[in-house]
Amino acid sequence: MHRLRPHSAPRRAATLAGLLLLTPLCASAAEAQTAQAPGTQAAARAADPLADEGYVKPPEAIARLVAAPRERNASYTTPSPGARTFFMRAVSDGLPQLRYVGKAHHNLGGLQIDQQGNRERALTMRSAAGIEVTEWATGRKVTVALPPGARVASPTWSPDGSQIAFFALFDDATQLWVADAATGKARAVSGRNVLATTVTQPEWTADGVSLVTVLVPEGRGPEPKEPALATGPMVRLNENNKLKTRTYADLVMSPYEKELLAYHITGQLAVINTKTKATRKVGAPALIRAIDPSPDGLYHKITWVEKPFSYALPVVSYGARDVVLDSMGTLVREVAKRPMRESDDPSDPMGGRARTGTDTSKRDIKWHPYAPGLLYTQLAPAARTGARTGAPAGGNGAVRPDSTGAARRSDRVMHWKAPFDSTSATVLYETPNRITATRFNDAGTILFVSESSTAGTLEQAIFLTENNTKYSVVTPRRGADTTQVRGGVGGRQADALVMRPGRKGVPVVMVSTDGKFVFRMGTAADTAKVQNSWVEKIEIKTGSIARVYESDGAIVETISAPLDDDFSKAVIQREAATLVPQSFVLTLATKEAKQLTQNVDLMPELSAAVKKTVVAKRADGYTFNVKVTLPAGYQEGTRLPAMFWFYPYEYENQAAYNRAATQNAQRERRYPTYGPRSMAFLVTQGYAVVEPDAPIFASDGQLPNDNYVADLRNNLSAVIDALDTLAIIDRHRLGLGGHSYGAFSTVNAMVHTPFFKAGIAGDGAYNRTLTPNGFQSERRDIWAGRQTYLEMSPFLYADQLNGALLMYHSTEDQNVGTDPVNSTRLYHALMGLGKTTSLYMYPYEDHGPIAQETVLDQWARWVAWLDKYVKNANAPKKPAAM
Repeated sequence: MHRLRPHSAPRRAATLAGLLLLTPLCASAAEAQTAQAPGTQAAARAADPLADEGYVKPPEAIARLVAAPRERNASYTTPSPGARTFFMRAVSDGLPQLRYVGKAHHNLGGLQIDQQGNRERALTMRSAAGIEVTEWATGRKVTVALPPGARVASPTWSPDGSQIAFFALFDDATQLWVADAATGKARAVSGRNVLATTVTQPEWTADGVSLVTVLVPEGRGPEPKEPALATGPMVRLNENNKLKTRTYADLVMSPYEKELLAYHITGQLAVINTKTKATRKVGAPALIRAIDPSPDGLYHKITWVEKPFSYALPVVSYGARDVVLDSMGTLVREVAKRPMRESDDPSDPMGGRARTGTDTSKRDIKWHPYAPGLLYTQLAPAARTGARTGAPAGGNGAVRPDSTGAARRSDRVMHWKAPFDSTSATVLYETPNRITATRFNDAGTILFVSESSTAGTLEQAIFLTENNTKYSVVTPRRGADTTQVRGGVGGRQADALVMRPGRKGVPVVMVSTDGKFVFRMGTAADTAKVQNSWVEKIEIKTGSIARVYESDGAIVETISAPLDDDFSKAVIQREAATLVPQSFVLTLATKEAKQLTQNVDLMPELSAAVKKTVVAKRADGYTFNVKVTLPAGYQEGTRLPAMFWFYPYEYENQAAYNRAATQNAQRERRYPTYGPRSMAFLVTQGYAVVEPDAPIFASDGQLPNDNYVADLRNNLSAVIDALDTLAIIDRHRLGLGGHSYGAFSTVNAMVHTPFFKAGIAGDGAYNRTLTPNGFQSERRDIWAGRQTYLEMSPFLYADQLNGALLMYHSTEDQNVGTDPVNSTRLYHALMGLGKTTSLYMYPYEDHGPIAQETVLDQWARWVAWLDKYVKNANAPKKPAAM
């Protein structure tokens, strides 16, 4: 079986064969006719990284940075549940190797499947080499003992934090294993193989005794085989239905592929006792997308994928049903049904946001963690005249007018018990505000409700064992000093309460051991300080607030999570622009910090690099920031060849850009991290690396993209002028590049400006007629914004290309709108125009290349391209060989 979906194999194979090499279009006819012996030709080609057909290596200085052991530096942020004794981390072994990325797989409607391992392809590609557990109080580290030849995916804590479930990955199987956190001893818990194509993580039952997962069905036959002869055409039919969709990659393309998809997502739901290994099947095999066992183990909420499958949409847009099954697999109730999302257009009643449900829909359906049944939120029924609902707290169910005078209905938390019919739901809480979240304390005695009102966000506490008495824990604050408030496990939102993993296996609001207080933590920006981190204690019944900790603001400090319910200790991270991040255990009362990690500077050559932020000003008055990185030891006034790397964003006005720039400035105070494809590596080769913001502004009633070409040109001109004035760059030796939308913008810049000697463009879209229903932030279709689409299509201006353009594209690019055909067609056009260009098509890779061999190869060709066409752009030409 070919690695790609069967129908794409011939097309992609031709792409690789015909487009891998640089075409030296500038060569003379005489040079082209120069005869060489085959051995000489092979040697010459091998010596040229631009023409070599194998995987090539970059300069050693860059190869070292690509392969830097980032996995050795640890960061502890989330402790184990229960007693919060341990930290766990999956141990990486660096960039994935090509043998994992290139393992045979199917692309079926956006779902990539490692068919041999019966799992999602991403589990194989991004698997870990092991699991390490750290006991923070002692510093003791334990390595989980893995079976021979296995890799690791999806490690998951048991509810009490004593065990870790994980998938052990083998070439031909996925198995479920459990490890003891204290000793690292691990064991298989089932002799049956897991099917991890859609459900990619095991689920613990609340008692920590069993695991719920999806298994390969018993007696499953061999994978369907593609017919030797097609049984008919692929049929697509649309009769006057306006169904706008984006340009998706690798959709299901034939009846055979529909059959293949069904085969690989049909699994057997099962409950496995981790001690006895007893396996109980739940119902018959089905097209399972997601699983959610009830805490008491009596029921399972399952999401089934619905047929028919689509030729026009990815699997995530297929119809689905949420159902409740009993412990034997008998269907109890359908709780939600979502038809196929046939359109991406938000204004279409069958697509986008308008399709997600009516104002009577059940929202946030989940299991009640402390009582039998489900919880959901839902607006109260309409057409009521103030009659009481029997709600125990929060309002009388009366309607009230909104700002338009229309009746505004109250919102409710509903408790839905078996048999989950129309009569078995009762009102648990009701409020005139919109309910945005519901959680409990760990004892299940307090219901916390987040509400959105016209005045702001509120946090309510309803004491279920005290006649449902309600207290407002957090009320809307004006002019608060909070720029970011962290909600711990529960996420981040303004005025959120700190949460932690609960013993029932779900996040809970953390309440102090005396039951009186909850907590809030966050950070505030300060122009005189790097950052001010704080923790507040809030008395539930009075709302009084006391600040129990505040950092000194000398360095960036992030409070990750409390280590006890009274927040006396917490795990934190400290860093600065020149200080490697380290994790600590902090005692809040004394501010004593015990260091947990010993992270090191992995890239001293980049740490020593000179970094500047320059403000560029356009002729029309708009200003924006430019980040500049220069080689270590750079001498002021030295003009360097420069590589620009950018990604434009759209803004309504200067104020909107300034707000975004302020947030970026805060991030610059943290220790810089460099991924394997960071352009900053080029400083080791003597380049200035320039990363300009590239704001595209709306103006005079026009949308931002209507100004795209002019703004792009004005931005780059302003950057060049600013850096030329500072004598940082040689404006006659400039390169430009970007990935995805940055690649699209790179080619646009090269056809609309004369500034750049060379460009690097990766995984881009270059012809907007191929994305007729919208792209990026553009929501007009091509017929509503025809002129803008055409002006923003650099393919249509390919004859104006200035400079030498290197393109690279991943052959399995799954990103919306960036099909590899963009690059192959642009290469074809440029070749016909006699332009200097190259195209490298990388097998197996998605929109962001990850294989070690691929990344090293890209760097080798990028450096060679820039050295030839930028750094040595003005060097005398060598005479042609005689």
